[in-house]
Amino acid sequence: MTSIKMLPLLEGTKLIVLDEGVDAMYARMLIAGWLQMWKDKDPNRMVDLLLFSDPKSSFQNEPEPFMSYNVNIYDYYTVDINELDINAICEKDFNSLEHILGTVNVKSTVIIDCLTSLILFVGLSKALWFLEKLSKQVPQLICIYRRDFVQNKIPCIKTLGTTYVKIQKFSETNVNNNINYVVEFLHRKVGGGILRQEEIVNQSNITYNIKSEIFEQSKKSDSVCENHKQKIESSFRIEMNENEMKQRKEVVLPYTINTNATNTSKIHYQPEDIDDIDEEDPDDDLCF
Repeated sequence: MTSIKMLPLLEGTKLIVLDEGVDAMYARMLIAGWLQMWKDKDPNRMVDLLLFSDPKSSFQNEPEPFMSYNVNIYDYYTVDINELDINAICEKDFNSLEHILGTVNVKSTVIIDCLTSLILFVGLSKALWFLEKLSKQVPQLICIYRRDFVQNKIPCIKTLGTTYVKIQKFSETNVNNNINYVVEFLHRKVGGGILRQEEIVNQSNITYNIKSEIFEQSKKSDSVCENHKQKIESSFRIEMNENEMKQRKEVVLPYTINTNATNTSKIHYQPEDIDDIDEEDPDDDLCF
């Protein structure tokens, strides 16, 4: 059993997709908490942040961990107005993903912010090609996906990576300088099987420390669902009530009737009009 705070350290978390909506845009907060966790667990970890949705200057107002010396921010969103000719545009990084693959530190954890904007820039097929190449090149890749920003969503987004995290709004969002939200994550284990968990996250606006607890409502719902599955195993009723059991016992089966003392059976056959009774060749009417 793991928690959302320690999820990136789980074996096999090669490609993590953070799915957020317009009413629960906490992916950057969650990543800030992970950056703090990495700082304590692995101070030498390097992080490359690839921006496709906001300029680098916007991160001056983002959580402090993003300003760490261990985090390198690359702005692929801002367009230089002095380079608007065709050749310059073709050389621009967000249109030349091969260039990005060549500049990313192969030992760094890479964060893409955000995958939705990247798809708008280069198209779905090329964006997915880029993710596949990049995930093979670096030890860990984290993508922010904003499900409400585009009409044509990525099909089967839950299966895109090794780990999927859906971020949802919680009823009490802000309490005592803390942010509350709900996460549901699915992780495909290296040895097979699926880890699924739903948690309520309580995260500090100051230290960005993550605290969470398993969502009891989800736990209860899963238990009810499991009991329901165990109870109903057929599309029709296969149990018998007491009255049906009594009737069953009273039924006399034909082959159990003792017709005579010698315990022998006899076949009674009444021929029909179309039957051809021939003792020498009883099957001649079958045209053999």
